[in-house]
Amino acid sequence: MDLELSGKTALITGASYGLGFACAKALAMEGVSIAMCARDKQKITSAAEQIATACRTKAIGIAADLTKEADMQNFVSEAKAFLGKIDILVVSTGHPPTHPFSVATDQQWSDGYELVLRPPITLTRLVLEDMRHRRYGRIIYIGSIFGIEPEQSSVVQSTLRTGLNALSKCVATEVAGDGVTVNVICPGYFDTPLVRELAKQYATSENASVDEILSAWAAYSPVRKFGKPEDLGALVSFLASPRGEFITGTTITMDGGAVRQY
Repeated sequence: MDLELSGKTALITGASYGLGFACAKALAMEGVSIAMCARDKQKITSAAEQIATACRTKAIGIAADLTKEADMQNFVSEAKAFLGKIDILVVSTGHPPTHPFSVATDQQWSDGYELVLRPPITLTRLVLEDMRHRRYGRIIYIGSIFGIEPEQSSVVQSTLRTGLNALSKCVATEVAGDGVTVNVICPGYFDTPLVRELAKQYATSENASVDEILSAWAAYSPVRKFGKPEDLGALVSFLASPRGEFITGTTITMDGGAVRQY
């Protein structure tokens, strides 16, 4: 199926590896020109070069710390200079520490907001008016199943991811008549370097092996396996395309059936 994305442009955050990189590569394979960012300049430059070579499209890697306002403004400015316009925004951020409410500190709440909610708010504000003016825009936030089914042991992330879903719904409603869609994808456990690193941390605290932790997490979903990053990238590509115009203000779980709410 032709997604009619050739000639479009996209900004993708957190794109040096994992889900962000998979989103960038999937869009590039559809003919989208890419501006991608991450904190590490060497890693994001290398990731952009990989995508440009493999997908034969324009791609640039820009170093940016999304907890800093100036970095976000610079990212959008450099991206516009490289791409000419911005049709698609994909915001993928890191994860705050996993603690229950009784342990989470004021600083962790503050840092969590700067990591999870501030980047989509600021980046959306920076690109939205131009999208509305051109009557085409696709904004996709990568959230978490904790935003659908909160996890007691991860109160900061659960609370803020729920807020991300609300942000998407509110903005989508406001711009619904302007050719702009806004959606959230809430992934469950995917086979990414981040998940494997988290498994190492849990293995230490739970006095278990990494394989035991990974097996337990895979069994959390009825399909009993991890998601593939490229599958999430395919969903992002569809939502980013003209064919996704009737999907907006929606929170989509992609978790192998793990979440029981409906």
